[in-house]
Order: sequence, then C-alpha cells, then structure tokens
Amino acid sequence: MVPPKKKSKRQPVRLRHKIEKRVNSKARKEKKGAKKHPELHRGKKQEKLNIPNSYPYKDRLLAEIEESRRIKEEERLARLEENRTKRKGEVAQDGELPEAGEELDMSDDEDMEDDDAMEDDDEVEPTGNSAMAALLASARQRAAEYEEEEDMESEDEDINAFLDDGSGNAQSASSKDTSRKAFDKMFKTVLDAADVILYVLDARDPNGTRSKVIERMVMAADGNDKRLILILNKIDLVPPPVLKGWLVYLRRYFPTLPLKATTSAANAATFDHKSLTMAGTSGALFKSLKSYANSKDLKRAISVGVIGYPNVGKSSVINALTSRVGGTMSACPVGAEAGVTTSLREIKLDKKLKLIDSPGIVFPGNEGGKKSADESARLILINAVPPKQILDPVPAVTLLLKRLSTSKQLFDKLLNLYGIPPLLTVSSVDLTNDFLVQVARKRGRLGKGGVPNINSAALCVITDWRDGRIQGWVDPPVNTPTIGAAAAPQGIQSDTEAVVADQKAIVTEWAKEFKIEGLWGDGQSGLEEAGNDDEMSE
Repeated sequence: MVPPKKKSKRQPVRLRHKIEKRVNSKARKEKKGAKKHPELHRGKKQEKLNIPNSYPYKDRLLAEIEESRRIKEEERLARLEENRTKRKGEVAQDGELPEAGEELDMSDDEDMEDDDAMEDDDEVEPTGNSAMAALLASARQRAAEYEEEEDMESEDEDINAFLDDGSGNAQSASSKDTSRKAFDKMFKTVLDAADVILYVLDARDPNGTRSKVIERMVMAADGNDKRLILILNKIDLVPPPVLKGWLVYLRRYFPTLPLKATTSAANAATFDHKSLTMAGTSGALFKSLKSYANSKDLKRAISVGVIGYPNVGKSSVINALTSRVGGTMSACPVGAEAGVTTSLREIKLDKKLKLIDSPGIVFPGNEGGKKSADESARLILINAVPPKQILDPVPAVTLLLKRLSTSKQLFDKLLNLYGIPPLLTVSSVDLTNDFLVQVARKRGRLGKGGVPNINSAALCVITDWRDGRIQGWVDPPVNTPTIGAAAAPQGIQSDTEAVVADQKAIVTEWAKEFKIEGLWGDGQSGLEEAGNDDEMSE
C-alpha cells in the first residue's frame, strides 16, 4: 500500500509577496507619519540607572554617580569657556566685531565631543555667558555637597534608631503617621455615614476600651442628630454582679446593652448568665435597632456604624446580628488576634437596616501625660496589639500582675492556673521575673541548656489573658449599686471615680426611641436572675 503523500509546508509565492507588500506599506506609513509629527516618533531617552532598594549602599552609590556627572559637567563648561575665549581673541585680532543680534561661530574642530553642547550654547548671547556658567557650576557644587551632608546625617540617624531599638522591627514615624491618618479617615467616614453608632466595649475593662473624646464627637456630629449605644461584649468573662454594676454605671451616660457575640475560647474561665445568652442578647439588640428604624420612617435604610478598639469583637457583633435574619455567622472575618479587619465593610441586614464594619482604632484616651511604656503595656492588656507586633511583652505582664495582686482571689486563681506555688518576692520586677521563670518551666518555654525563655513565657501569659483563661476584670467605680454586691467576687480596683453628673434625660429619650425598657434597659429583667448564680462553668 502506498503511504499518503505529506502536505508541503512551503509557502505560496503569492502569499509571500502579499506579506512583503503589507510590511513595506506599513513602513512607508510610519516614515510619512514621522515626518509629519516628529514629536510622536522620537527615540526613547536613556533610562535612569535603577538600583534595588535592598542594596545597602544605594544612597552612597547614587551620590558618587551624581558627583561624577557634576565633574563632567564642570569640565565641559570649562572647555566651552576656553573655546569661547580663544574665539573672542581671534575676532579681536582680526579687528572685526559682531553686529547686534549676530552670533559667534562656536564650532570647534579640535573638540568634536562638544558639538551638541556648543549648539545648545549658541542660544545664549556672548555677553555674560561666562558668569552664568560659573554661577551654574558653583550652585551645582554646593547642592551636591549639601545633599551629601544630608544623606550622611540621615544614615547616621537610621543606624542610631536601629541600634536603640534593639530588634530592628521599629516602623518609621512617617509610615505610622500615614496609617494613623488612614484609620482616622475611616472613622470619620463611618461617623458621617451612620445614623446610629454602636460603641463596642470589653466587659472586663469597659473604661479602658472607652474614649469620652469619641463620645463627644458623636454627640456633636450633625447637630446632635446621631444616636450612640454602648455595647458591653464578652459578658461571659465577668460575674453577673460586676456586669450589673457596669450596666448601671454606663447607663447614666448612654443606653447600654449587654451582648455575648460569640462562643468562648477553649478552656476559658466563663460565668453562666442564664438568660443572657448569645441568641437572647443579639436578638435584643436587633429588635432595638429595628424599633429605631421603624420610628424614623425614612425612605432609605438606617446605617449603623460599629466602632471600638481592636479585638473588642466588632465583627462578631455584626455576625451575631446577621444570624438574627437567617444569615451566616461568617459575614465578617473574625480572629482571636487584633487587626483582622483592615477596611470598611458594608453589610445589609434587610431593607431597613445596614451595618458598617470598621477596623479597630486606638482612640484618644481620657487621661493625658501617660508614659509611653505604661500606655503600650495597657494597650497590650486590652488586646489592641497583635502578638507579632509586641516587641517587649514583659511590661504588660508586670502591669497584669500589679492589677491582679489587688484581688487575692484573682491572684490565687492565676497561680493555680499554672500550678505555681505562692511567690514570696516583694518588688514588682522580682515578682514578674520569678513568675515568668515558673511559667516557662511549667509550659516548656525553655531555651538552649534549659534556660527559661522569659519573652516566650510572657507571650504565653498574654495569650491566656486574651482568650479568657486567666480570670480578671475591673470592678465598677465606687458607690455604684450592684445586685448581690455582698457576695460578688472581688476584682481589680477601678481608678475611675463614681459618676457625678449623669445624662438621664438623654438616656431616657433615646431608650424610648430604641424601646430598650423591656430588654434589660432598666437593669432588672434577666440580671436579677443571673445575679443569684455566681458559679463559673468550667
């Protein structure tokens, strides 16, 4: 059988000629267009020298390149001046002076390198050109020297900052300012767009996660037309009498609702509040927002902005509300660490309600003049700093031990959690060091040779505090009535004085708009029952 003949890959002549015609036609059109519009067909300029930012001596290398360019420019100007002087001498010997407006012939047969520079220089009149060249050269020289001094000073400052920091992880002040401005802009966007502001607080330390400056800003916005509700989240981490005291205290300023937005972490030390469950508290908040939306009778949806410090549970509050309308508990991403939410997010509940999630912001505090070390330790204890960004966790543990030592009951529970015997040291530094050494041994946080890793043990303690495995809460201010105060467990002493002037008129008026009266708004329903049960669910 004869095999089939293979098809030839040879190209037909007519097709080849057709391609050549098209190529030639395109070349003619481009040539013609270049003559008509030469500015559109200029060759590419020489690209700048690109040096990677990771190169350690980039600034010095750029300075050397600039210095070499400056020297070449000075040499070129010197040659131009020498040729110009020579040409003037030749003209003076011939006895012929140039007429007004006539230019000297600046061509130089001996120096063919400077043809382009000479052509550019023809546009300048002969008189005063040497003074201009000298002025230009001196100005460039002084600018180069100034830039070198500035580069050296900035380099020394960077090195000193790196050495002083100890770890080299410190961010520049400009980047911090930029990120802070961005977050402040997000907060102002939420404030302008929202009709109701939900200010989420941590029930373990409500005043520590509260800013009266922000409350005044909300009150002053849009002619006092916005509404503010305080949300006490993580109520399962405090006993019922303490929760009752904080609700009574905070309701003298603004309407306040308790909320359990999500389940507790594993092995967390929680309290049973009976009727104050996840479904009950989130349902109460949802009903109050629906009541306000129906009372306004607007043709648009009511916008509800959720603000607060990092890791107080803002996204969990939104997820709890979305679950009330048949949605999932994952409308917003959540996490145990701070910084999960980094941008604004809008979630529509129904045609009457719209939620705005915002990233956590460290708002201005109520007290000024605090030391930076104490303030950073406080922010770590309220979980506003992610563990990866904590440079020195030991001061935060020192502050935690100082607070828990005011309550013998809480301090004993802390020692029992790690199985540590009573500590006999007196000073706070020795107490922290001894405590962390014991924790490192119990939790296996040891380095080479069995040396306790203090920083790793401190991070372990901070993580246990964040997840609720370490019991601790701040008691309500003095003279605040509580249910079952005689049998209430003693917590960390509050440094906040009892409220002097309250805002009962505002609270009463706003409570009617949200219909909070039957939803633990009076502090009686549900809490009296929970006040009888102080047992912790292990």
